[in-house]
Amino acid sequence: MSEKALENEQLFAGIGVSNGTAYGKVFVVAHTSAQIPEYNVSDSQIDGEIKRFEQALMKTRTDIVSLKEELAQKVGDKESSIFDAHLLVLEDVAIISETYSNLQDTKRNIEICYIEVVNRFLQAFEEIDDPFMRERIADIRDVSRRMINNLMGHEEKSSLNLGEPAILASKDFTPSDFAFVDKTKVLGIITEKGSLTSHTAILARSLRVPCIVGINIEETNLKSGDVILIDGYKGNLFVNPSGDTLKKYTEIANIRREIERIFDSSLPYPSETTDFHKVSLEFNIGSASDIKEGSMAYSDGIGLFRTEALFIDKGNFMDEDSQFEAYKAAVIKAEGKPVTIRTLDLGGDKTLAFKNEFGHEENPFMGYRAIRFCLDRVDIFTAQLKAILRAGVYGKVRILYPMISGINELVRANSVLEQAKLALKNEGIEYSSDIEIGTMIEVPSAAMIIDLIAKHCDFISIGTNDLIQYLLAVDRVNDHVAHLYNPANPAVIRMLDKIVSEGKKANLKVSVCGEIAADPIFAMLLIGMGVDSLSMASGALSEIKFMLRKASFEELRKLRNDALSQNCSRDILTILRRFRNAKMKEFIQI
Repeated sequence: MSEKALENEQLFAGIGVSNGTAYGKVFVVAHTSAQIPEYNVSDSQIDGEIKRFEQALMKTRTDIVSLKEELAQKVGDKESSIFDAHLLVLEDVAIISETYSNLQDTKRNIEICYIEVVNRFLQAFEEIDDPFMRERIADIRDVSRRMINNLMGHEEKSSLNLGEPAILASKDFTPSDFAFVDKTKVLGIITEKGSLTSHTAILARSLRVPCIVGINIEETNLKSGDVILIDGYKGNLFVNPSGDTLKKYTEIANIRREIERIFDSSLPYPSETTDFHKVSLEFNIGSASDIKEGSMAYSDGIGLFRTEALFIDKGNFMDEDSQFEAYKAAVIKAEGKPVTIRTLDLGGDKTLAFKNEFGHEENPFMGYRAIRFCLDRVDIFTAQLKAILRAGVYGKVRILYPMISGINELVRANSVLEQAKLALKNEGIEYSSDIEIGTMIEVPSAAMIIDLIAKHCDFISIGTNDLIQYLLAVDRVNDHVAHLYNPANPAVIRMLDKIVSEGKKANLKVSVCGEIAADPIFAMLLIGMGVDSLSMASGALSEIKFMLRKASFEELRKLRNDALSQNCSRDILTILRRFRNAKMKEFIQI
């Protein structure tokens, strides 16, 4: 954190996770923990303690469902589905069974037994490096607080009765807080905990209010009523902002709003260059709820359906029928546009709920994961393939295999697919027999044999996140080496170009679904290489479509040639940024 004094002004630096600026009074949200009594219980009282616990579980479930419905009315069904994770925490078999065991072993009141188990789970989560899993800490704390209140007969009360619009500041803002607050009075949000993918950030973006995480509320000495300004783009918090700062940010906010309006103006038009070179711009999703109402009018399809998100949220392996309903819902919401469903990519940093399946691995990113796991657990793999085949009846569906490293894996996967088709035929269940097959290119060995892979699939999709990680030998979630993860590395640029070139030679459609597909400067480079489609988060679509429609394919080919001729990352980035800035200056006069 950095801090400076300017007149009476103080500047604190955090991390911006929801764009925008906000100016106004702050409302500091304080969460108080109930004082839990501790006392011994006799053997004859244990059944009574269990009954109290079961009643609290039912009451808490009712509360969460009610909060979900309330939040849905405020921000929509997709965002309110966050409470589904709370229900999973509440009904976690491990937590419940360990609480009962603790009660039997220690003979203490159920509140103490429960909170001790919860605290052990919290400690385990805090030791996990995976950001996604660490963020579940907030869910556990929120649910456990509600459980304890219900066990003790305390009514949940909101401290968020805003009399006037305000910027909310809290150590840890929870989904429950959002359910209580009047969204029309939320100007912005500041929290100490959270990240780009935390529930706070997701909800802030849904409300379209700026949000900063990583701000130590105590160190700021913020009090309710203090006047502040927050910059959700850069992550800056100004306490008592000066007149010069306010003037500067007013001008910046007006410019940014106008730029976003200009970007959005491109959304209704085709995804093509000025010389009519077409490129599919598609969305990444984790469930059907990620497809916002009306969004498919601007998208060319779903380029990546990450199915493991369904399994992680549920906490176990979904049966065929449950998967079918999930995939069918997404296909229907896609409104006839293609949906690319990636088969299970569990493993690596997505194993916690299935730790018994995966066990401890010293290097999980290169271990028992994705297609390796699926080909070992053919029962699970077959159930998923059957569900996808059935969903294909309702629209255009494509299957995508992750982490293919050699031909044998691809051939075996296709064999399981044929067996799945045969099983459905024998069962008399309708399915799509002509689904296209795709291979993720995210392992360098696969990148070197595109010509061989082409004989066994219809398209390839470059997973740049893992490809870069494997190519550069950099663990992208390891803080010590994460700075070496560089998509502009000349080796990465050459590898991407080789994959696209070899794919085109083999008459394969080539897609990119990694993070750089959502970055405007890299997106233009990829299109210049000849990529047929890019898949990204929905929020990235407008700027990329704007840039695409303002450039010719000839210009993008030259951009590709210029980038390939450079021998260092800095020069490649300079070329890419210069191109973007030139287009911005040419077409946006502000």
